Amino acid sequence: MSRGVKISELILAKKRALRLGLWYKINPHVRTIIDLAIKTLTVIKSKILIQIYENLLESINPYKKKLKQAYEIGLKIAKKRIEQALMMGNEKIVEWFKDKRNIICLGLSYLNSPPFYRIAF
Repeated sequence: MSRGVKISELILAKKRALRLGLWYKINPHVRTIIDLAIKTLTVIKSKILIQIYENLLESINPYKKKLKQAYEIGLKIAKKRIEQALMMGNEKIVEWFKDKRNIICLGLSYLNSPPFYRIAF
């Protein structure tokens, strides 16, 4: 990840974890690292600290992991469908897939379908 994480985002994540009662279920070492980062840094650029932050977000919002997975799968499906539509001469389909919601919808429909009906990528 090339961007840094602002401390304000980390503070909000910590507050939410406290509110949901998840803060004390996190490893004490990780809690200490997060507290030190909040007290001393302004922007997190370290890959390890960003990974700790993302793990904290995943424990707070488990549905975000599912959305990320749906987006990745939906992107693969969208790419295949765009190629097929362009071969048939439909150029308007490219505009339809610029919206992220359509891509997530494709991914979620794939994830919610039974394994028997899923296609291999």
